[in-house]
Amino acid sequence: MARRPRDARAAPATREIRVTIAELAPGGDGVAIGELDGERRAIFMRGVALGDVVRVAVDGSRRPARGRVLELVEIGPGRVAPECPHVELCGGCDWMHLSPAAQAAAHRALVAAALPPSWQGHDIVVHQAPRRLGYRTRARLHVRVSGGRAIVGMHGAGTREPVPVDACVVLDPRVERARVLLPALFEGAHGHGDVQLALGRKPPGADAALPVLDIQWSGALAGACYGRLERGVTEGRWSGARVHYGEVERPAIVGDPTPWMLGADGQPLRLAPGGFAQASEEANAVLGARVAAALEAIQQSRAGAVDARVLRVVELYAGAGNFTVLLANPSTTVTAVEASREACEASRQNLAARALRAHVVEADAALQPWPPQTDVVVLDPPRTGARAVAERLVASRIRHVVYVSCDPSTLRRDLAVLEGSYAPRAIETFEMFPQTSHVETLIRLERVPGTNSDRRAP
Repeated sequence: MARRPRDARAAPATREIRVTIAELAPGGDGVAIGELDGERRAIFMRGVALGDVVRVAVDGSRRPARGRVLELVEIGPGRVAPECPHVELCGGCDWMHLSPAAQAAAHRALVAAALPPSWQGHDIVVHQAPRRLGYRTRARLHVRVSGGRAIVGMHGAGTREPVPVDACVVLDPRVERARVLLPALFEGAHGHGDVQLALGRKPPGADAALPVLDIQWSGALAGACYGRLERGVTEGRWSGARVHYGEVERPAIVGDPTPWMLGADGQPLRLAPGGFAQASEEANAVLGARVAAALEAIQQSRAGAVDARVLRVVELYAGAGNFTVLLANPSTTVTAVEASREACEASRQNLAARALRAHVVEADAALQPWPPQTDVVVLDPPRTGARAVAERLVASRIRHVVYVSCDPSTLRRDLAVLEGSYAPRAIETFEMFPQTSHVETLIRLERVPGTNSDRRAP
């Protein structure tokens, strides 16, 4: 069969049109409706604000169509000048061109759109960000070494390549000081990797906590890199580091790599090295207070009931105990389920430091059976959501659910499963990640009377 000539392989046809941004979608893109070849099509593009009028080059060969902004014709009411000069290249802050009010309104709209049809119109409470800049006490950076020179940064907008910047305005200054040292740290290495920056515990007599590094590396790390890590510890640049390298099962440890954060209860919270924690300590405190308030509301709803007793709580995807230390009190029994062994150990230590009791179980949250007569399930799953848990809840007798979500798309999917069996009692959003399209959501649910009342919790 004859091959098509190389010059006949034309690039996808593009055309220029003028459109108005009608909505902002999960993932941060703006959406406009335009006419392409006589058909009204949704066109997705980055870097736009609600109400912007733009001239855009559209690739109509894709579905949905993708657009590239050529000219900002009219400015939407929520657009502001970005506070970072690197925002066009760096993919870390996709909504820095939106005002704080516009970001919160867009986040609220995303969560409202994720609600099932019968829940539409339910009141949504919005919690603004305590800080818009300098708030991130955790960050994941990408490193690529070429010719002995290390390039360190967030992924570029629309790429998988790191973009170096001279300063990151959303990082906590303590984390930012460690970030600027990373290119020199990896000089002479080969390959690529990720570095998770967090804060360790503040040393006695020190003014501030020192950063910790968790390094995942593919390639070759020069001995000089380890020497620089050691000197960084002795000279007080960071508290410690873990290095996962090649096929080695156990990471190399330099200094004390244990990350800590200020817990939602205002006390130091030990974390698992490389494990999950919220990006903003201040916003996490607001979220934690509302989780505790949700549990209190459930307890009050049962006050005076004939079968009132100590509240039996199951917490899924419990991590290092960020919420566990708030849920555990004299009027509850708490079973905290978490798959990470290191996170479970950190949770037990956090509970012991507070003289609190909870049963911490190392297990898959989607599969672990719930204790008999469980009253409340609290879950804070990863971005992939918790569809299997939602299906189990529908088939159970669990009366109350407190669902914390970081992704409206998977939240929509899971709530569609729960609709009919549960009804919302409170819906709240939290500006946990200012300058980005990400939003944290808390939904308190109560079982609809008469649904699956003859079944037992799985």
